Amino acid sequence: MAARLLSTGLRLSTLPEKYVRPASDRPHLSEVSDLQDFPLIDLSCSDRSRIVHKIHRACIRFGFFQVINHGVSKEAVEKMLEVANEFFSLPVEEKMKLYSEDPTRTTRLSTSFNVKKEEVHNWRDYLRLHCYPLHSYAHQWPSTPPSFKEIVSKYCTEVRELGFRIEEMISESLGLEKEYVKNVLGEQGQHMAVNYYPPCPEPDLTYGLPAHTDPNALTVLLQDAAVPGLQILIEDKWFAVKPCPDAFVINIGDQLQALSNGIYKSVWHRAVTNSEKPRISVASFLCPSDSAVISPAEPLREDETGAVYRDFTYAEYYKKFWSRNLDQEHCLNLFKNT
Repeated sequence: MAARLLSTGLRLSTLPEKYVRPASDRPHLSEVSDLQDFPLIDLSCSDRSRIVHKIHRACIRFGFFQVINHGVSKEAVEKMLEVANEFFSLPVEEKMKLYSEDPTRTTRLSTSFNVKKEEVHNWRDYLRLHCYPLHSYAHQWPSTPPSFKEIVSKYCTEVRELGFRIEEMISESLGLEKEYVKNVLGEQGQHMAVNYYPPCPEPDLTYGLPAHTDPNALTVLLQDAAVPGLQILIEDKWFAVKPCPDAFVINIGDQLQALSNGIYKSVWHRAVTNSEKPRISVASFLCPSDSAVISPAEPLREDETGAVYRDFTYAEYYKKFWSRNLDQEHCLNLFKNT
């Protein structure tokens, strides 16, 4: 087996060599500032046009924003984090029943990102779950803890509805019909990555996840409220996103960058580690149907640039994404019109 789980409960005093990044590719944590003006959008605001305008500005400048009063129940969020912690606290032997390095598996526990291809591993374990339709996948999920399937089913159902609401507002923010994005994306798939980043003996030498963009349409991220780790790249400088109580972080994926004809950006982001505390995050991904044809929206091609990207199916894109290392050139560049 190419790699082993990190969530063993054992604390190391030095970082194993296979996790040490080259000197030219390290996080330089002392140079990272907190992002002071990161958009925080209250979805309970009665003025929808104001929300849509804030989303437009956030997607152009950051590719990221946070939402509060989002409609996902506090109970669902708290139980999701609790059951995630319970799962990663299980004995290694129990967790290894779900271990796989095959990215095509719809339920799998793994480590790093793609241990078969990468030269340096990432300081992360993760549980990858397909979530929609529930009846097709929930029976494959962990049976331990006993409450896992019920809690995660409720959580991902509520998050899916939030994602659809945000997609509608993103569509409007581009000057398109409310249902435009949802119609293009088809019957959307839904994946979840439950990430566990153990305390790291030498955080300056490695990543939890290196810089990457998300290959899907929209990501809804639940951060650990007490332990930061998310950083985003703005104008060639890394900034830390401090967790905000009761908020989700939303980010544009590669498919929405293509659909918006490059107006909105799927921004490079990364997860860093710390030496003191474990960190949990839960990333929920809304993905186009495999057969969905992703194409820059016609109303957004009207200037002299035309369509920045060629038409492609999501299945084609996803296959290309998983054939590469996570931190290679932006995969979307391979689909540009020349």
